[in-house]
Parts: sequence; structure tokens; C-alpha cells
Amino acid sequence: MSKSRKRRQKCIEDYQKNSGGQKNRVCIAVNICTYRREEQLNRILDKLQGSAFFDQTKKTDYSGALYIYVVDNACELSEIRSEYMNLRHNPRGNTGGAGGYQYGIELIRSAQAEFTHVVFMDDDVEFDLSCFYRLFDFLQQVKGADASRPVAGRMFRMDRRDIQYTAGEIWNAGRISHVGFNRTAAEVDQEPEIICDSGAEYGGWWFCCFPYDFVMENDIMPFFIHCDDVEYGLRYGRPPVIIRDVKVWHETFEYRQTPVMRYYDTRNPLFVNEKYQLNKDAPQILNEWKQEISAYHAGGKWDYEYYVIRGMLDYLKGMKWLYRIHPGKYHDRLKKARTGRYKNAILWRIAERRFRRRYEV
Repeated sequence: MSKSRKRRQKCIEDYQKNSGGQKNRVCIAVNICTYRREEQLNRILDKLQGSAFFDQTKKTDYSGALYIYVVDNACELSEIRSEYMNLRHNPRGNTGGAGGYQYGIELIRSAQAEFTHVVFMDDDVEFDLSCFYRLFDFLQQVKGADASRPVAGRMFRMDRRDIQYTAGEIWNAGRISHVGFNRTAAEVDQEPEIICDSGAEYGGWWFCCFPYDFVMENDIMPFFIHCDDVEYGLRYGRPPVIIRDVKVWHETFEYRQTPVMRYYDTRNPLFVNEKYQLNKDAPQILNEWKQEISAYHAGGKWDYEYYVIRGMLDYLKGMKWLYRIHPGKYHDRLKKARTGRYKNAILWRIAERRFRRRYEV
């Protein structure tokens, strides 16, 4: 038996051995940010509120152990304020997923409940209730150092429901790779129930559970969208546990690409890599950026080219600039920007000059 397999087997045996002893107290806050997805959100809320966590007729370990916090970035839904279910308008307006989750954290911190864990979850996922039951059971049983590790939810494809897109994420300085990429459900069923050493560095916020102690002390970087989950997971610094039945179905990212998204996917990884000293050497960064804008230019995709240039220009303004702007208002400005071949020809030269000056290349 390989060393890796032995470690996995020991991990499972430890959880099984401890499951008969004293159980951990578990109280979960679910943090959801939504923006004009009322139908999908209602399906999530109806399913959770119909679960054993909200069943007042039967007393089980699940009863009263899950609270829901929803932040409406569009400020259009009716607010709900109750002990176990809170739906609030974001007082800062549309500040993206990062801002919505951040306000959710602030609501969770101000609650009277004594939470042990926080689940970050998208507003458009589908799931079976076994996902939450299995997570809860695991958190009740887990002992030792692994009790302080996050739990990454597996993501299955929405368009091919028997295909796992990823079980956990490896950042690799922005060249993301997925643990268990494109495995079938049958292949996943052959894996150990609990995986402790998958190689994943973080879990995506389609579904990811963190110990509350960390969430209590750590705010989310104001990225608006993309890389907020990356940075938060890297900051936590412990690899996630992966559990077979803790999974959701979610739309994959090729369906979400737009020119404006290329702005965030240019800017935010540069900020993350800078923070964790993962940026490659400056000439290589510049060369890869120029290759990308050249490809868009050659294909006549002036809008994509513009947003990649703009992403670099804004990264070069520095981390302090990121905290000075209102991310939602800035996003609206980005969407209204005029793009064009000749404008891009000027801007990329300005960006290159500023990059060379900053990095002395």
C-alpha cells in the first residue's frame, strides 16, 4: 500500500474510531450572496428550511444547528429577519460577491448564536440535503488537527450531472488545476469517503466550510468578483478536507466568460500573487500579458483586449487603491467604458511603460 493510501486510510479510521465518543458541538451559519436570482435562491431556501435542521417536531442533533444568512446585492427581495433565517439588503449596494459575503460575515458576527462553522455558498447551486447532513456528521466526529481544516465541497457539472468538474482547487500562481477533474460519479464512488491529502490548496465558494474562529477575525478582500475565495483560502493556509457526499451542482466557468470578466481575471490574480509572493519574474509576467492582448488584437476582439489592458493598469495602481474605490460603482464604470482598436493601442503602451518603471525591466 502506498504512503498516500495509508495516510488516507488512517484518516478514515481516526474519524470512525472517534465517532463513538463525545461529539463536537456544531452550529453552522450559511453565508449566501445573491443578485437577481430569486428563483434559484428560493429553491435553495425551501430545501434547507424543509430539512431536519428546521424540523421542530423531531428532536435530533440537526435541530436548530443551522442558520441561514442571505445578502441581496440588488436590494430587491423582501427582507426576512428571524432567529434562523435572515435575508438582508446590502447597505453598500452591489459590491459583488466579495462585498455581499463580507456583509454576510458582519451579520454572522453580530448574531447571538455561538457558531462553530461558516459555509460560503453560491446562490445558483443545486444540492441534495445529504450534503449538509454529511458535513454536519463529519464536523461532529472529527478530532485533532483536522478539526481546524476547511471542508471543500465537490462541484459537479450542471450540464453533465454525472461529471465532477472539481473536488478542490490548486492555485499554482493563477494557473488553476482541479483535483479530480472531469471524473465520473462512478469513479468518485470508488474513492475514500474522506480525503485528507488531495493536494488541494483551497475550496471554491460554490460550497466551502471554514471554522468560525477564522471567519470571526478575517475580512474578505474587495475584489468584487473572482479570486476572493482563492485569497481567503490561501490566507487560511490549511488544505481542505474533501468528503464524498459534500457536493453541489454548478454551472462551469466557460459559460460565464465576458469581456469584463477578463478584467477581473487579469487584475485579481496579480494582486493575489503579489500578496503571497507568487508572481513570476517581471519580464515573464509582461510577456504573457502582451501575448494575450496581441491574440485578442489579432482576432479583432477589441473589447477583450481593452479589459485585459485595463486590468493591468489598475493592478499597477497598488493594493491601497483597491480599498479606496467602491467596487460596485467602479464595476458600473467598467461596463460603460468605450473600447476600440486605437484606444487600446495607446493604453497598452502606457501600461507597459508603467510596468517597466515599477519593476525596472
